[in-house]
Amino acid sequence: MTKQMVAGLALCVLGAGALVGSSIRMEPERLTGDVYGIITSVFFGAYFFAVRVARRRAHPGLILYRSTLITAAALLVAALVMENAFLPATWTGAAALVALAVISHTGGQGLLAFALGHLSAAFSSLVIFLEAVAAACFGWLIFAETLSALQFAGGGAILAEIWVARPHHRATAAVPGAEVSSDAP
Repeated sequence: MTKQMVAGLALCVLGAGALVGSSIRMEPERLTGDVYGIITSVFFGAYFFAVRVARRRAHPGLILYRSTLITAAALLVAALVMENAFLPATWTGAAALVALAVISHTGGQGLLAFALGHLSAAFSSLVIFLEAVAAACFGWLIFAETLSALQFAGGGAILAEIWVARPHHRATAAVPGAEVSSDAP
């Protein structure tokens, strides 16, 4: 990782802190959710690096397909053990589930698998900070949440640092050894 990437990561972390800092509260009733959020970030980081390693040998579609099968199996077990109702009770619930599958999983995770074959993991980790900016923007647009000047500055810092840290040259090959794998799922 270059000095520019380390500086970019530091500024993105500060920007994210400014973006969400005003909504952080130490309330006992929110502690469980906060712990789940931290656990989620650890698993997402592990997924990120696993996809990066897998991308060296396999096509993004194959990675997405295999990760979907593994995740679906794990979530099936969790749903059967923890939930009273397995299927959505309404068409709205079913539509939300399909939207999550198509937009978040296929779109988000598929694009992540594709990007990790073309961009460095360091730069890609900076781009992930866009999730915080998007969440703030959607909260403002959809839920009429107010954003403070500090939050605007934090979002701006994230966007500026991603712009500064972006790759300045275009590689002719994505990643050495990233040819499409002929492995069957």
